[in-house]
Amino acid sequence: MDLPFSFDKIAAGSSILGRSAEIGTLVATLEKGGRSLAVYGEARSGKETVVTEALEQIRARGNRLIVCYLDLFNIRTAEDFYQLWRERMKECAVEVNRDALLPFDIHIDDIHTGKLFDLPGIIADEAGAQMIVYIKEFQNLARFEDEDFRLDLLDRAWSRQRHVNYLLTGSFINAMKNIFEERKCFYGMCRTLELRPLDRKTVCEYIRSTFLNYGRVIEMEEAMAIYEISAGNMWYVKQLCSICYAMPAGYVNRKIVNQARDTLLSIHVPRFKQTLLDLTGNQVNLLRAIVDGVQKLSSAEMMERYRLNSSANVFRVKDALQKKEVITFDADENARIIDPLFEYWLRHYYFV
Repeated sequence: MDLPFSFDKIAAGSSILGRSAEIGTLVATLEKGGRSLAVYGEARSGKETVVTEALEQIRARGNRLIVCYLDLFNIRTAEDFYQLWRERMKECAVEVNRDALLPFDIHIDDIHTGKLFDLPGIIADEAGAQMIVYIKEFQNLARFEDEDFRLDLLDRAWSRQRHVNYLLTGSFINAMKNIFEERKCFYGMCRTLELRPLDRKTVCEYIRSTFLNYGRVIEMEEAMAIYEISAGNMWYVKQLCSICYAMPAGYVNRKIVNQARDTLLSIHVPRFKQTLLDLTGNQVNLLRAIVDGVQKLSSAEMMERYRLNSSANVFRVKDALQKKEVITFDADENARIIDPLFEYWLRHYYFV
């Protein structure tokens, strides 16, 4: 049975909501065969959806692609990364040879570690096709403790490859910003694309039309209430709507929305409490200031009001919360809490 508001799998085709600009950017960049892309955003913000759809659109236009996929979620050492890289490159070589008129042979197991990252270029040149290396949770590479592993070595190897593009995605926003914007790694070969929450109008229209398609009615005011709770994060939007849909009522009123909110929070609050347990008192005080809308966190008045002691302490606390991926800052140094449901819970339940 086709159920609405599916949140346990990536969207595809006509079910993708409000990401046409980002998908268009990926398609245009990759079709030119030029720069690579680093795509980042909070967990469940639609990174895999955007990448998958862009690759499908490129294929639909008749372009031949070799896609090599690596997920670094459970990769914690350089040795593990080298092993995974060899395995995926061997799989790509086998795939290319399967359809080749003149198969080629690369002894990948015999290649020295220092030459491993040249493999995508070798395979693409031999196949006469464009290769896309799609790496998820790319920020994990920056956490390796191996002194011989450096991101600039990857940069040099990847930058000289002619027919290879890299799609590097990550759900740790600050770690990705540190790599690509602060340290400027891969600066010459890679542009960045941050996925932000969808706008109110797009999300509310989606909520109302989907409920209507399944024989339910929800007014704009209730749809806006769902948006406010989720701040446009579609993973949370769909969870809320699924809970509302499961209730035996043809009309989704505010009482049902509130019940759905309480149910959703009961699922996620244990995680939020654990987050707070891992924070110091000063870090919690800074979170309260952000929830209250304070941006000049180092002003004497704000430091006194929120018991932040000194500007040096504010700097240390901000840095710690960024490393823990609790908060992030935009280009204008405005702070926001990354997880919108966590921010909602802090505002309406914790800091009351």
